[in-house]
Amino acid sequence: MAKQTGSLTLEGTMGNVIFYKRNGKFYSRSKGSISKKRLKEGPEFENSRRVSSEFGHASKFAAKLSRSCIGLLNPGRHDGLHGRLTSKMHKVVQSDPVSVYGERRLRLGNLDLMRGFDFEATSLRSLIANLPDVARQGQIVQVDFSRIGAMDRKTTPGGATHYRVDLLWCRLHEVNEKVGYQEYQGDTFELGASLDLNGVVEMDLGNALQSEEVLFVVMGIVFLQEVNGKMNELAGKRAVGVLEGLKG
Repeated sequence: MAKQTGSLTLEGTMGNVIFYKRNGKFYSRSKGSISKKRLKEGPEFENSRRVSSEFGHASKFAAKLSRSCIGLLNPGRHDGLHGRLTSKMHKVVQSDPVSVYGERRLRLGNLDLMRGFDFEATSLRSLIANLPDVARQGQIVQVDFSRIGAMDRKTTPGGATHYRVDLLWCRLHEVNEKVGYQEYQGDTFELGASLDLNGVVEMDLGNALQSEEVLFVVMGIVFLQEVNGKMNELAGKRAVGVLEGLKG
């Protein structure tokens, strides 16, 4: 739909263009234009509406997760992150074997598909051979670093002398859309030190997950450089990824 401008206004049809008046203003559109009502109710667009509904659902919760993780991410813009995360969450939604097409949901899909998703350009898996194990007992989530070993020095950023592991849990309620999250900052270790030194980290959710909730556990590695006894973070070198997705 385009607004007619100038002193001459038209009503009627000329070739493939329809000129018309609405609410005192003049517009034009192609004969082939599809009305909003037809898109919303037309049976020929039913499949498109189903795809749009599920993709929009994935996009909404991708935005909620990425905003919750902002404290773990490298400062600055993250162009393309929302699209990548939405695409991954959409695949989880599509894997829901219970709901009808168009109404499939994240919490009923295969959350294993989210494991290892990287928020940053530096991949967690490029630094460590195995991701930590995640287990949940009631409202307590345990992240076990006991079998990780040291990072691959070939892939750690130049200039780094130390590192720190940060963690976060984020719980998303798919029905009332509430979001809860909490960050945990780890200790600082020399770059060559094994990640096993982080031991088993326990994170308290406050209360047990509900059946409508999804929990994501996210890990970040921060690289630091020691200069005159002071630790300075290497800008833009963080690696952040999803360790696990759990259902209520």
